[in-house]
Order: sequence, then structure tokens, then C-alpha cells
Amino acid sequence: MKYTQAESRRRPGWAVRAAVAGAGAVALLGIAAPAAADVSVTPTEAAQGGAADLTFRITNDSPSASVTAIDLQLPADAPIAEVYPLSVDDWAPSMTNVKVDKPLPSLHGYQITEVTTAVKWIAMPDKALAPGRTTELYLSIGPLPAVDKLFFGLVLTNSDGTQVSRTAQAGGPVLALKPGGQAEHAGAHGGATADAADTADTNAAAGAPSGGPSYLMWSLAALLLIAVICVVSVILQQRRTPAPEKPAEDSVEDPEMVSTS
Repeated sequence: MKYTQAESRRRPGWAVRAAVAGAGAVALLGIAAPAAADVSVTPTEAAQGGAADLTFRITNDSPSASVTAIDLQLPADAPIAEVYPLSVDDWAPSMTNVKVDKPLPSLHGYQITEVTTAVKWIAMPDKALAPGRTTELYLSIGPLPAVDKLFFGLVLTNSDGTQVSRTAQAGGPVLALKPGGQAEHAGAHGGATADAADTADTNAAAGAPSGGPSYLMWSLAALLLIAVICVVSVILQQRRTPAPEKPAEDSVEDPEMVSTS
């Protein structure tokens, strides 16, 4: 089949448009895909001046890397006198403490001169948080400062050397505080409630993912979008491509029209 020179120049256009569309879909994937972790805290509200037993729920949404360390950063502008990480299977906690200029009153009636600014949980050998798995970490804190909200930062260290960071004001867990006097300190030195522990064991055994869409789901959706765009581009191009020009037939003189000399 023969094509004109102009048509030959036009034919690669569909491939260019399909490539541009695919690149746009890939860019959309980079923008829309969530970070490789889902983090929440419960309860979401507590009383100023009291204590709170917090549960931090972390789901690893990475498609390939496991979480080997979880670093929880407490608000530096609202120090908390007493911070106690509670026992959790598969994780070993460590605390970072700093001295404060002005002692803080404790829940037990004495003054605190050193406060905890960060708690880091390190996964035990062969116990890293695998992709799609969820863990729950428990922290007992108090007295809660007289502020409207406590913002927590979070840094997850992955097995491939990468880190996922949730800053205190953007994406990190938030605890709202309301005025309400002294609340009962239920667990400064104890464990989390039995229900919370049972929930953590169930999630760890089942490997339940977070409620939102995972990174893998976002990736598959974007790839499907790329395929659809490419197919539509090819169909439109074929509709617009003109039919090949029929080569002109060599004219043949009718023998009867040839005059003899």
C-alpha cells in the first residue's frame, strides 16, 4: 500500500499524542498517590490538665518496603511532663529526653525537670511491618497542656533505606484538647485496655490494610487510565487518517484513435 509524503509525515502523530497522554497520566499518579503510610490516633479528643492513653495506628501502604522503625515526635512548644510508651509485641521503644527551663508539675504531685520529646519504636529482628500490614502503638501521657491541639510528628524508616515523614502540622496525628479540669490518669504505668490489645493482635494476625485506598490500587488505576487514553488516541487517529491516494494510471492511447500517416 502506498501513501503520499504528507500522509507519511502525519502518521507518527498518534504515537506522539499517546505518549504525551501517558506521561500526563503518570504525572497524575505521582500527584494523586498517597504517601506510603496511613496514620491515625485514638481517641481524637482529651481534656486539658488530665491524662490520655493514646493508640497510634500505622498501616504500611508501601508496595515493597517494610517499616523497621517508627519515630513519634512530641510537640516541642507544648511539653508534657509524663510520657510512658506501653508494652507492644515486636517493637522495642526508646525515649529522647531534654531538660526544661521551668519544671512542670507531674500527675503525681512532684516537679519534672526533664521531658520526653520523642519516642522511637524499633522493630525486633524479623518483625518489621510488612507492606499492607497494620500495627498499633500505645502511649500514656499527662498532664495535658492548656492548648487547643497537640500535633505529633511521625517518621517511618523503611527496609530499603527510605523514610516517610508526617510533619506535626501536615499529615501527622492530631489530638484536640478541651478545657475540663483534671481527668483521671488511667494508665501512666499500666498497659492499654484489653480491647485495644485484642484489636492490635487481630490486625497483626490478619494484616488488615487501612480503610483508604492503598498505593497499589492507585497504581493500577493510573495504569488503566494510561491504557484507555492510548487506545482512544489510536482510534481517533485512524478515523482522521485519509485514505491512501490511488496512483494515476498511465494513459494508453486507443489504437483506433491513432491516425495513420
